Amino acid sequence: MSVSIVKGKNFTRRFETGANTLLSAGTPVKMGTNVVVALATGDPEIRTDQFVGITSNASTDTATVAGFVDVIVIIPGETVLRAPATTPANLAAGILGDSVTFDVTTGVYTVDEDEGDDPDVHGLLIVGYDATNGTVDFQVKPEAMNIGSPDATAE
Repeated sequence: MSVSIVKGKNFTRRFETGANTLLSAGTPVKMGTNVVVALATGDPEIRTDQFVGITSNASTDTATVAGFVDVIVIIPGETVLRAPATTPANLAAGILGDSVTFDVTTGVYTVDEDEGDDPDVHGLLIVGYDATNGTVDFQVKPEAMNIGSPDATAE
């Protein structure tokens, strides 16, 4: 299972990717230098990353030529996303409201409910979970999208 949108407002926009990026559908992306790039473990971070959304298709880039990818752009405070938990056995009411990030160490995007709550740094806000299916519902905080941040600058 990749990252998916559960509910809320969003829209789709085409973005350029760099050469040899090879994004698959369901990949969470942020702005790089004039292109979208996949998030890494520990992303998104507040006032550091510019989370954009989730890819809706595979990117068209090759090893030597930049391409494009369609991204479902989320609306902070409106869009709820879902992804597997890093450790499904940890899913309990105590994680609700925690600010966390993604973990990609296994090659699969998971919401790292293990890392502990850090609202000043971590850009994902846990709003629900399904212990039976091992998934976490979350929203991306506006400050991790360069929206609503007082020190944000447009590029």
